[in-house]
Amino acid sequence: MTTTDHPLATVSREFRTVAAMVRKNQWGLPTPCPEWNVTEVLGHVIAGSQMSVAIAAGAGRAEAIDVLSTEFIGDDPLDALNALDVALALQQTALVDSVVDERVCQHPAGDMPAAQLRSLRISDLLVHQWDLARAIGANETLDPDVVQIVWDDISPMAPVIAQLGVFGNGPSGAVPDDAPLQERLLDLLGRRP
Repeated sequence: MTTTDHPLATVSREFRTVAAMVRKNQWGLPTPCPEWNVTEVLGHVIAGSQMSVAIAAGAGRAEAIDVLSTEFIGDDPLDALNALDVALALQQTALVDSVVDERVCQHPAGDMPAAQLRSLRISDLLVHQWDLARAIGANETLDPDVVQIVWDDISPMAPVIAQLGVFGNGPSGAVPDDAPLQERLLDLLGRRP
């Protein structure tokens, strides 16, 4: 697999495509993340990507938290795409193009191997791609291969996912096992398509 075929590269490209569709009058629209509007979701993804770059390079937990609280967009949300491009490129280099899989990263949620950090970033980009698409009325279809990867990573946590506090209320229990995988994944992640 080349680095451009890697799931992180795929989901980064697709997130960027949806982000580029945001129009000037849509930056303040609410998203399925109740506490975040479109600008704030973009800011979260940029900060999370930059934080991942820092901890993959050896930054400690306190520094990671500082990066997460950094405002990367500024006063003009239209600059967000430039900040996003930089963050996604740096993240690709740090988590795919370099050899970091054996490194233990000091993530704010706890120490984890770089491969697990990369999986978290794939999940984050995927679900927030859907959040942005839903908010601005764009196509909500997610890459089925990446959906499968994220499902395989996250579905074992289904019994406790609501308790984590990062995926809304967790699964609703109302989506049948034979529903399309994207629908089941979104429901697991607290989204109600």
